[in-house]
Amino acid sequence: MVDYADDEVVSRGRRRGRRPRGEGPAEGESQQQEQDPAKREALARDLIYRALGMRDHSRAELRNKLARRGFDEDLTERMLDKFVAAGLIDDAAFAQRWVQSRHQFSGRGRRALAQELRTKGVGEEEASAALDTVSREDERERAAELVERKLARVEIPEDRVERDKLTQRLVGMLGRRGYHPSLALSVVLDAIRDKAEAAQD
Repeated sequence: MVDYADDEVVSRGRRRGRRPRGEGPAEGESQQQEQDPAKREALARDLIYRALGMRDHSRAELRNKLARRGFDEDLTERMLDKFVAAGLIDDAAFAQRWVQSRHQFSGRGRRALAQELRTKGVGEEEASAALDTVSREDERERAAELVERKLARVEIPEDRVERDKLTQRLVGMLGRRGYHPSLALSVVLDAIRDKAEAAQD
């Protein structure tokens, strides 16, 4: 038997740019319409399309959106299952895109990325696979870029106390972005040493 609701998920997913603007039922719709199962399913489907039209979402994020709009758990899971089956919700792919984007453009380290994925409700298996796409070498290289950008605007102090303060500030900056303390310290010390030596040449 053909499930036309599932077919609609696929066909509409190919033209997600065309979405109604409002999130809920139009003013004047009756309470009976809002409680009608088919109407509720259509409203839930439209909400998911609009969310995915803005950006990728994890299944948990979409579940929370539907819950905040008052959709019951059975309807929510049924609709999400249809979108998963259609390939429009994929937590593994979402996690990989999130990690690559946040690491490359926001300079986030693995610790911060892991926390962000937990916040998004991504499962441990999917999160671990996504985090593995950022190697230790990748992480060190990105951390070095962040430090070099900061050092480009400052002179390396001759005074040991002032140099230690600079080191602490840079290590703290990397720590806030999710880099392990030992990696952060190693990167900062190397960068400060290299710039100090270059200034003496």
